[in-house]
Amino acid sequence: MSQENAEIVAAFFEAATSNEPEAYLADDVEFVPFTRLAGRSRGPEGFTRQIAEIADQFAEYEVRAEQLRPVGDRVVAALQRRARSTRSPVLLTDRFAQVFTLLDREIVRIQSYPSFSEALEAAGLQE
Repeated sequence: MSQENAEIVAAFFEAATSNEPEAYLADDVEFVPFTRLAGRSRGPEGFTRQIAEIADQFAEYEVRAEQLRPVGDRVVAALQRRARSTRSPVLLTDRFAQVFTLLDREIVRIQSYPSFSEALEAAGLQE
């Protein structure tokens, strides 16, 4: 099941590039960003709205999974974010991580962390 969960999360990221990630999200999915300012959201619409609010601040915005590590019913994702401001041509890049919790082949929770090692630790692993 662990590898299957990693494949579902990979498909979620692929679908996100075509603006259709909702197909992989449970009806009551909870999204928890690592910044408290953003707040939590529930449901596919809440997730999509929150990501759109972040992305709308930039001329270009993209998040890619660099590594997916399955851990039982969870998948730890090392992510790279690339964004270009509306005010500058400079490409901004950073890295963060998320822990995806799955149930019955659907993503039920996405918890964000500032680093891959913090996400691994939250999932009960060490880097």
